[in-house]
Amino acid sequence: MLVLPALVLLTLTGCKQHTKFNREEWDYGDGLEFPFRNNMVDDLLKTQKLKGLKYQEVIHLLHRPQLSNTTEMVYDIDEYNKPKKPRYVKKLILTLKDSVVTDAKIYEHTDKKK
Repeated sequence: MLVLPALVLLTLTGCKQHTKFNREEWDYGDGLEFPFRNNMVDDLLKTQKLKGLKYQEVIHLLHRPQLSNTTEMVYDIDEYNKPKKPRYVKKLILTLKDSVVTDAKIYEHTDKKK
């Protein structure tokens, strides 16, 4: 009798909630965590034409990145760093050439357990 409610709860919590890209919610966070980005990054990549945007157009759309240089803009999406668990990071990386976006990709990495 407890199995069915447990399965329903597990299914609901295990599913990633996809939401539409929203500029204000994208930027919402404390500088270390951005709680809405992971749920909207797929929609961002599907609905916004990032390739071809100039640096200032990206800033207008996504605000300032967490890291940037002349060849990349890096936006933090998600990070999981808890004791006794492997560290996980997810970032949006925009590749630049002459201040124009030439590629947009998701970088994900999970450290191996020690």
